[in-house]
Amino acid sequence: MFTKITRPLISNGSLPLSFLYRPLSISSVFFKNTPSKTDDKSLVEKKTDEKILRVEDSLKDLSSIKWRTEHNGKRLWPHDQWPERDLVNFPPYKLREAPNAVRWYFVPESWFKFFYDKTGVTGPYMFFYGLIIYGFSKEYIVLWYDFTEYLILAAAVITVVKKVGPMVGDIFRGWHQEEVDRYTSVVNNSKAMAGKMLHGYEESLERAKSVGKLGDARKDIINMALETAYRERMRQMYEAVKRRLDYQVALQNARKDFERTNMINWITSEVKKSITAKQEQDSLQACLNQLRQMASSSR
Repeated sequence: MFTKITRPLISNGSLPLSFLYRPLSISSVFFKNTPSKTDDKSLVEKKTDEKILRVEDSLKDLSSIKWRTEHNGKRLWPHDQWPERDLVNFPPYKLREAPNAVRWYFVPESWFKFFYDKTGVTGPYMFFYGLIIYGFSKEYIVLWYDFTEYLILAAAVITVVKKVGPMVGDIFRGWHQEEVDRYTSVVNNSKAMAGKMLHGYEESLERAKSVGKLGDARKDIINMALETAYRERMRQMYEAVKRRLDYQVALQNARKDFERTNMINWITSEVKKSITAKQEQDSLQACLNQLRQMASSSR
C-alpha cells in the first residue's frame, strides 16, 4: 500500500526520498525536522488531484463502452455483454448445489468414466491396483514400521466417515436447505407480490375497458333525470294552468247562477205583486170546478 502511494510521487519527482522514507528511520524521527503544514497540504492536494484524474479516466473508459441490455430478445448479464462469446465451451460460472459424485470417498466419478471409454469397466480398478503395486516394486511406497499405523488410521477414518458422515451430512444439508429456503422464500414472496400487483393491474385494465360503457350509462341516467325533471315541471305547469282555468270557469258559473237566481226571484216577486186577492180566489174556484168535472167524468 505504501509503495502504491509513493510510486507516482517518486516518478513525478515531487517529493524527496528523505521525506518519503522519514517514518522508517529512527534518526529522521528524532533528529530531523518534521514537515511543515504547507507541505502536508500540498501533499493532500496532489493526492486528491491524482484521485480525481484516475476517477475521470475510469469514467471515460466506462463511457466509451456501449452496454447492451438485450440481444435477440434475451436478457444480457454484465458478463454477457458481447454475444460473440462462446457460451458452449466457456459457459458462465454457476454454483453447484451439490458436489460432484466420487467413489472411494475421494476419487471423482469423471475419472472412472474416462477409463470406461478407454479401457472398459475394469480399467480404473486395474490402474489403481497396478499403481499401488508399481509403488511397492519401485519402493516409492516403503513398508516401514509405521505402515500398520497408517492402515489403522485409514480404517478409523473410514469407520468414522461411515458412522458419523451421514449425520454430519444431514446437518450441513439442513443448514444449506435453511439458507436456500430463506432465499427462495424472499423470491417467492416477491413473485407473489408481483403476481398480486399484476392481477390488480389486469383488473384495472378490465375495469378501464368498461369506462366507455359506464360513461354511456351515466349519460343515459342524466338524460333520464333531465327528462323526469322536464315532465315534472310540465305537470306542475299543467296543474297550475288548470287550477286557474277552473277558477275562471267556477267564477263564470257562480256569476251565471247568481244572475239566474236573482232574475227568478225578481220575476217571482213581480208576479206575486201583480196578482190580487180576487184573482187568487177566481183561480182557486176555477181549479175546484176542474177537479169536480174530472171526478164526475171518471165515474
